[in-house]
Formats: sequence, C-alpha cells, structure tokens
Amino acid sequence: MSATGDTLADQYQQSTWSLLLSMGSLLTSYALLMAGTGLFSTFIGLRAELEGFSTEVIGTMAAAHYAGLVAGSLRCGQLINRVGHIRAFAAFSSIIASAVLLFPFVPQMLVWIALRAVIGFNTAGVFMVAESWLNHKATPTTRGTLLSMYMVTSYLAMGGGQLLINAGEVVNTDLFMLASMLFGLALVPVAITRATHPAPVESTHFGLRRLYTISPVAVMACIGSGLCTGSIWGLGAVFGKDLGMTTGEISGFMSAIVFASLAFQIPIGRLSDRFDRRKVILGVTVASALSSGALVGVMLAFIYRVPFGLGDVFLWINHRWAITGLAALYGGFVSTLYPLSVAYANDYVETQDLVPASAGLVLTYGVGAAIGPVGAGLMMKFFGPSALFSFSTGVVVLLAAFVGFRMRKRTWAPVIEKDAFVALPEATSTPTALEADPRGEVEQAPERPRWMSILDRRSKVR
Repeated sequence: MSATGDTLADQYQQSTWSLLLSMGSLLTSYALLMAGTGLFSTFIGLRAELEGFSTEVIGTMAAAHYAGLVAGSLRCGQLINRVGHIRAFAAFSSIIASAVLLFPFVPQMLVWIALRAVIGFNTAGVFMVAESWLNHKATPTTRGTLLSMYMVTSYLAMGGGQLLINAGEVVNTDLFMLASMLFGLALVPVAITRATHPAPVESTHFGLRRLYTISPVAVMACIGSGLCTGSIWGLGAVFGKDLGMTTGEISGFMSAIVFASLAFQIPIGRLSDRFDRRKVILGVTVASALSSGALVGVMLAFIYRVPFGLGDVFLWINHRWAITGLAALYGGFVSTLYPLSVAYANDYVETQDLVPASAGLVLTYGVGAAIGPVGAGLMMKFFGPSALFSFSTGVVVLLAAFVGFRMRKRTWAPVIEKDAFVALPEATSTPTALEADPRGEVEQAPERPRWMSILDRRSKVR
C-alpha cells in the first residue's frame, strides 16, 4: 500500500477513535435506555399475564406503546426545540422512570394501557434527543461509522436487557425498580456531558400516497415488518410463558431473536446491493414464512402427536430449544425487511427526498407495529400460543404474494443506480435517526480511495 494510502487509513482510524470518545457519554445513555427498554418490554408482558390480563389486552398494551412512539415522533421535536435537548431529555427520562414505577401501584387494565402509551411517547422523545445529538456530531466521513455504532449499540443493549429479567422475580417489584433505575441512570451521562448543544430538530414530512406511488413494495414491506416485529416484541414473552418456559428460558428466547436480528443485517444487505432488491425481499419473506411455519409445525407435533409417526421424530428434540432456534431464524430474517424497504425506496427517490421518504417509512412501520400485537393477541386468545407465529406466517405469505405481483409490473433498478444498503434498527428508530444516513449527503462527501469504499455507505456497488 502506498504512503498516501497509509496516511488516509491512519487519519480515518484517528477520526473513528475521536468520534467514539466524543460520543461515549451519549452512546452510554442510549445503551442504558435500550437495556431498560429490552427488560421492560418483555417483563411487562409476563407481569400482565400474572395480573390476570387476557392476551388481547396485553397485545393492546404493546400496541399502545407503538402508537405512543409514532405520536412522539411527530410531536416531541417541538418540545425539544423549545426547552433544549438536555432539559427535554431529563423530562422524558424522568417521566418514563416514574411511569414504570407506577405500574405495580395501579394494576388496572386501562391504566396500564395508558401508561404504555405514555412510555412510548416519551421514549420517542429521548430517542430523538439522542439521535439529533449524534447527527450534530456527524460529518460526511463519519456518518457510516456513526450509524453502525448506533445500530450495534441498539441491538446489543436491547438483547442484554432481555437477559436482565433473570435478576429478579416477576411476582415482585424488583424488575420494575431495575427498569426504572436504567431509565433514570440514562439521564446522567447526557446531563454531565461537555458536548456542544445540538441543532434544532426539524420535522420531515412525506405523504403516504406519494410514497406508495414511488414504491408500493417498500410501503407494504414496512407495514408487514411492523405487524410481525410488533407482535413478537409485544407478545413473545407471553408466548413463552404459555408454553411453560421458565423466566430464564423466556429471556434467552427473546435475546436470541435480538442477536439474530443483528447478525442477519449485513449479509442480507450485501445481497440486496448485488441483485434485484425485490427478489431479496421476496426471499426474506419466503424464508420467514418457512421458519415460522416450521415453528408452528414443531409445536403442533408435540401437542397433538401427528399421525404416521411424524411426532416421534421430534421426541429426541428439546422442543423449547428447537422453538427458540426457529424463532431466532425467523426474527433474523424478518428484521431485515425494514432496512431493505428503506434501501429499495431510496433507489427511486431523489437525493433531497431521502430523509423525508425514509421518515415516512418509519411512521408506516410504526402503524403496522401498533396493529400487529392487537391482531396477534386476538388470534392467541382463540387458537393458543402457536397463533402468534401463525399470524406472522400469514402476514409474510401475503407480503410475498404482493412482492411477486409487483415484480411483474415494474423493472428493477440496475446495480449501478442503486443506493448501498444501510442497516437500521427498525424497532427503535425515529425519523431523526435517518438524518445520520450517509446516503442523504452524497454531494458533500469527499472523494475516497476505492480500497476504503466499504467504509463509505454511499459508494456504488462495482
């Protein structure tokens, strides 16, 4: 390698370390937030069932969280701009921590649904503060690195939060207090940071009708992703409890889905950069349907001992681990639908519209995530726990049929015209996070050596 190449590599490494150091306090706050979110979202489903709430009520609670998240994404920016980022972050975090502690004092259905909506609204607020602060620190040469740090922190912290369920008993108030502590402690690194004040949060709008006209597949895939992942995050713990899993097995079940979601992002994203993205989306939906269908089949084989001796084939398998493995496989595939949808829509959107279009897809995902837990909860009430994945199977099968239909209507964007895939954590994103997407500032990005193109999210596939 030339001396010039060595110098550029050293400069990039130094800028990466400098970015890590400057954003350490904010990423620490974000990690605490995600750990608390991962712990509470799983624990509250178990506690609600213990309180005697029905499955459809628990699903409605999860839907209220996502509805609050969507509302917060639309409204919290005004408050942040009015009082400032640090004060807004303190207010949002304090409300979340207090709302979590209020649950055991008022174990009433309507109160818990309302509290979930309040937490969702304020969660959107703290995410917007964190994300706008990250964007304030981003430069054209560090946006790809920053977004990767954001995504990895999100998945690892959320997965770790699932494991914290083992730190207390579901029947006690220990886990309420632990979740509240995590949300409260998230305030500390931001409150004492010496970082400069971020720029105001700008609202981005992109009409759903216009977005659907540009890319029907992207819109429907985002809705399908929201339906599937919203139901899993909202009712996955209840599913495990109904199967007789222990608290430790449930936390392992949910963590496996989170970590698989992280592992699947880049390999599938790279495939979508090289082939027709619709074929990749179609393949992902088919793989999701097969894995979730197989999971339902394993459950039914154990429950009903299907004829012709097929049930005996499964007797040597620990069915809880088999279900966890298949659920992780399913979660890994279905988690890529949202970033694939954003990447596919960006293939047909003008550069200046990338952020507002992606923001529209975030809100579309949120609508699906608010509806999914309610539909899945109703099915589980009548057909048992297997209906959670039967619901998901139905969604991805319908989505696969729609993608196949659309592939006959429009040709795909050639590889050279496509934007590079960027992995995004769909369950925690707000429109503000998309400002960090390096695809939106291609004109400002300096020219870089081809050997460093993998570090540049906006580089074309050659």
